[in-house]
Amino acid sequence: MNKLFDNNNPLMKGLSVMASLMAVELLALLCALPLVTAGAAYAAMNDYILRLVREEEGPLLRGYFRAFSANWRKATVLWLLLVAALAFVLFDYRAAGVYIPLLRLPVAAVGVLLLTVAFYAFALLTRYENTLGNTLKNAALLAVGFFPRTLGMLLFTAVFWVLGLTAWRVVTPLLVLFGLSLPCYVGMQIMNPIFTELEKNAPSEDGVLNNKEEIEP
Repeated sequence: MNKLFDNNNPLMKGLSVMASLMAVELLALLCALPLVTAGAAYAAMNDYILRLVREEEGPLLRGYFRAFSANWRKATVLWLLLVAALAFVLFDYRAAGVYIPLLRLPVAAVGVLLLTVAFYAFALLTRYENTLGNTLKNAALLAVGFFPRTLGMLLFTAVFWVLGLTAWRVVTPLLVLFGLSLPCYVGMQIMNPIFTELEKNAPSEDGVLNNKEEIEP
C-alpha cells in the first residue's frame, strides 16, 4: 500500500503531473480573460511546465506570477504580433477560397509555420534573455534545425485538437482542463533536450542564457 502512494510510483507521478497541468491551465485561462494578457498568461504557463518537466517547478502561484510579471511586456507584444499575422493569414485563406482555391494550401502552410515559430518563441522568451527579434529568429532556426522534433510536436497538437473538436460533446471538459497545458507539456518534453544542449554549451547562472547572441541549432 505504501508503494502505491510512493512519489516514485509511475501512477502517482502521472496523477501529480495531470493535476499540475489542470491547475496551471485554469490559472492561465483566468489570467488570459482580458485577452490582451493572453500572451503573458501562456508564456508563464510555458515557464512553469518546462520547470515541471525538469522537476524543478516549486509552488505554482509564486512561480507562475513571477514568470507572468517578468515576461508580460515581450509576451504581450509577441501575442499581438501573432494575432495580427494569423488574422492576415485567415483573410488571405478566405480570399484564396473565393478567387484562387489552389492558393489555400500554401496560405495554410504559412499559418502552420507561424504557429510553430510561436511555440518555440514563447518557450525561448521565458527561458533566455534576448531581444524579441532575436527570439523570433532563434525560434525559426530551432523549428527548422530540429524538424523531426518540431513535426512530432505539431502532429500531437493537431491530433489532440482534431479529436477534441470532432467529439466535442464528450471531450469539451478535457479541452477546457488540458487544451493548452497538455500540448504544451508534450512540446516541452520534446524541446527540453534542445534547451539542455544549448545550456550545456553556454552555461550561466540558474541555467538561463543571459547573452544576446543568437542560438544556432
